Amino acid sequence: MTVYTKISTISKNYAKALMEVAQEDNSFDSFKTQLDNISDVLNSSEDLRIVMANSSISSSKKIEILQNVFNGMIDEKLLRFLNILVEKGRFDEFESIKISFDEMLEKRSNRKTVEIFSPVELNFENKTNVRLKLEKKLNCEIVPEWKIDKSLIAGLAFKFDDTVIDTSIRSKLEFLSKNITR
Repeated sequence: MTVYTKISTISKNYAKALMEVAQEDNSFDSFKTQLDNISDVLNSSEDLRIVMANSSISSSKKIEILQNVFNGMIDEKLLRFLNILVEKGRFDEFESIKISFDEMLEKRSNRKTVEIFSPVELNFENKTNVRLKLEKKLNCEIVPEWKIDKSLIAGLAFKFDDTVIDTSIRSKLEFLSKNITR
């Protein structure tokens, strides 16, 4: 269904520090947007990823490259944060730091991103009903990510945090099959 990124304790610590910096001037949403933009740039430029991962390139050269790529595009505090990651040899943790920051931000604002899988595209009314029921059950605002999974047979599957809830007939059939063969 989804690619998972392992979040290390180090990544969580860097994300926590970034949350504290964002709290200074309540720039949480701005930081999130800018972190998403940084991630997009890194994911769209294989050359930049190769350079940043190359241990034979000096930290000062990598910082100069980041300055050229991101100067004027992101907050000076975030640029300094990227420089610190380079200096500490932790730039490869950027994506997991960003994911951890996003999770902390969601928790802070009582929001939860939920991947919702269905075998077919749901109409607006069904999506609204599902979202409202989830919000009531989870007692928070839901940010849905709607996805199609044709392997599901009627019903839905939900993924959030470390939880997967599969209400599809496929999962019920698999459960029955396992119990019958015992």
